[in-house]
Amino acid sequence: MSVKPHENIRVRVVELLKKIMIDVVNKRYDVSKDLQSYMLLKLLETPEGVTILMTQEIYVGGERKTIDMALGGEIVFDFKSHEQEFDDAERDAMGKYWSLVSRAKFFITTNWNKWRIYRVAGAGLQLLEECNKERAEELLKTQIIPQLGTIRIPPTPNNIETLYKLEYERILESLRRVFDAVKEDPRVKPLYEAYKGMMSLFYGGERSEDFYIDLFMRHTYMHMAVLASLTASLGRVGRVEDVCSGSLININIALPYLNWWRATLFNRNIETHMRKILEEVVARASIVEWSLGTTEDVFRILYEFLVEPRVRRELGEYYTPIWLVEMMLNEFDVKDKIILDPFCGSGTFLVKTFYRKVNEGEDPDKALDEVVGFDINPLAVAVARAELIIAYLRVKGREPENPPHIYHVDTLATWFGEGSISVAGLENLAKKAQAYLQILLNLNQIKLDNAFQILAVLRDIEKTLTYSIRFSYHECQLDPGCLEERIENYVIKSLSDLKNQFIQKFLEHYKNHKVAKSIADLIVKHGGNEVWSVVLLSIYVPVLMTRFKPAIIITNPPWIPVTEYKAPYSEKIRDYMTKKVEKSIGKKAAQVMTGADIAAVALSKSIEFAEEGVGFIMNRDQLFNHRQTTSAGIIATYCILEDLLKNVDARVKLFDFDFDVFQHGIYPAVIIVKKGGGGK
Repeated sequence: MSVKPHENIRVRVVELLKKIMIDVVNKRYDVSKDLQSYMLLKLLETPEGVTILMTQEIYVGGERKTIDMALGGEIVFDFKSHEQEFDDAERDAMGKYWSLVSRAKFFITTNWNKWRIYRVAGAGLQLLEECNKERAEELLKTQIIPQLGTIRIPPTPNNIETLYKLEYERILESLRRVFDAVKEDPRVKPLYEAYKGMMSLFYGGERSEDFYIDLFMRHTYMHMAVLASLTASLGRVGRVEDVCSGSLININIALPYLNWWRATLFNRNIETHMRKILEEVVARASIVEWSLGTTEDVFRILYEFLVEPRVRRELGEYYTPIWLVEMMLNEFDVKDKIILDPFCGSGTFLVKTFYRKVNEGEDPDKALDEVVGFDINPLAVAVARAELIIAYLRVKGREPENPPHIYHVDTLATWFGEGSISVAGLENLAKKAQAYLQILLNLNQIKLDNAFQILAVLRDIEKTLTYSIRFSYHECQLDPGCLEERIENYVIKSLSDLKNQFIQKFLEHYKNHKVAKSIADLIVKHGGNEVWSVVLLSIYVPVLMTRFKPAIIITNPPWIPVTEYKAPYSEKIRDYMTKKVEKSIGKKAAQVMTGADIAAVALSKSIEFAEEGVGFIMNRDQLFNHRQTTSAGIIATYCILEDLLKNVDARVKLFDFDFDVFQHGIYPAVIIVKKGGGGK
C-alpha cells in the first residue's frame, strides 16, 4: 500500500519528535524528578499518548481546512510536499491559521528534507533558520524542545480518556492493595459498607464481595481524577491529598465514601503507597492545558471505560447521546423554569439545560440555580456537580459562588416513603431531622410556597456548612472539641441574620440535636475526611421533595425489571404498580407485572410531581415498539398512564427508535407528556 508524500512526512516528523522528546524529557526528569516529566515519558511510550501530545489535523476558527499538527500547542507544523510551497505555508500561518499559530512559540514548515523554522514574535513570524533535516534535528534537540518547558494537551474528552486510561489497571491494582490493608479499619469500613449498600440496591445478594470492591476501586479512581482535573482547571495548587479530595475547590464536589483513602495517610505502613497513587493522578491532571477551555461531558467518557458496559447495563445506567438530549429539550420551553433530573447520572441533561437557558438570555447564576439533579450513585453526584461547574466556568470564566443543586438522593426511596440514604454515624441524626421537618411542614410552621424558595434555602445552608466545616478542620485538624466548637459557632454566626423561617427552624434543630458534634465526630472518625456538606443536605431533601414541584422533569431512568429490583421498598413499588394496572385490566395484572420495569414507576411519579411536563427515555419494549405486538411491559406502562391522565388535560408524544442508540443492544423509545396540552 502506497503512502501519500504528505502523510509520509507526517509519520517521519512524529517519530523524530518522539525520539527527541524522550531524550530531552529523560534528562529533565533525571534532574528534577517532577510529576509532569514523568507523565510525559509515560505518554510517549504509547501510540495513544503520542497522538494526544502531537495533535493532528486541527481545525482553526471557521476554516474548513486544517493545519497539520501541533506539539502541545507550543510548535505548529504545516507539512508540504514541495519546497516551493513554503511561502504559501508562511502566508497561511500569518492569515487564516493565525488564531492558533499566535498562541504557539514556534511555527515550522517542512517537506522532510528542507525545513523552515520560525519564532512566533508579537504580531508576526521571525525566521530563525532555513536548513536541512540534520540541522533541524539539532536545533529541535538542543534549543527548541528544551525551551518549551511543560508540554500540555487540550482538554477534550478523548484526550482526558487517553490520559486517565494510561496504565489504569496498574493503578487500580495498587489502590486495591491499599484498600485490602485498611478495609477493616473503623475509619474506612463504614464508608465502604455504605457505598456497597447503595450499589447493592441494584443487585441484592447476587454479587460477590470482590465485585463490589472492584467497583469501589474504579469509582474511587474516577472520583480522584474528576476532583484533580477540576482543581487544575480552576488554577488551584496544593498538596496531592487536597487536590485529589476536592479540598481546594470552594464548592463541595466530593462525597466522603469515595474519599475513604484519606484515612490511609495516617498509616505509616501504607501512606507511601497511597501517595504514589495520588501523585500519578495529579500528574495526569497537571499536564492538561485547562485554560484552552473544556467541553461538556468531559468526565462522562471516563466512567464509560472505567466501568465495563456489561456492568453498566446491569446497573441500568445508559448514558444519553447529546443529540437525543437536545431533541428532548426541544420539546420544552426551559427558560426561567426549574428543571429536575431525578436520575441525573453524570448530569448531561442538566448541563445542556444550563447552556440552553444561558443562550436564551438567562443570567448564568440564575440558570445554575434552576437545574436540579438527584442520584443514588455518589460518583454520579460528584461528576454531575463537576460538569456543571465546568459549564459555568466556560460561560463566566470563573468558579460559581453558589453550589449546583445536585444531591445524593435515592429518588425511588423518597417517592415511596423510605427517606434518605443511610450513612454510618448519621442514622439517628437523619431520623430526627426528617421527623422534625415533617412535623413542621404538616403543622404549617414553616412556609415554603414554591420550588424556588426550597432551592434558595438549600443553597444557603450548604454554602454555610461547606465553609464552616472546611475552616474548622484547617484550624483544628482532628481535635474533636475544637472542631465541634468552631463548626457550631461558624454556622450559627452565618445563618442567624437570615430571616428565612425555615433557616431559623434549621438552626433550632442544629443546636438542640448537636449537629456540630455529629460532624466533628465524623471528621475525626474518618481521618480528616471533611466533605460532609452534600451528605448532610441530602438528609433534608427527601422531606422537602414532598413540597417540591419542578416545572419539568426530564431524565433517562434506570432500566431494571421490577422483578429484579432489590431494595427495601421493592414491595411498595410492586403494590403501587399492581393497583394501577388492576384498574385497567383486572386480574391479569399479575401476569403483566412480570414484564414491567421500574422506569414505568419513575414515569408515573414524575407525571404526578411535574407542573408542566415530563420527558423520559425508556426501553422500547416498556413504552412503544412499532415493530412488535404489544409486550407486557408496554401494557403495564399504558395502564399506569391511563390511570394518571384520565382526569388530566395532557398531550402525549411517543418516539420509537429503530436502531441501537446506546450501542448496547436494547433499543429505546421516548415519551413526552405536556400537562394542559400546551407548551411548545
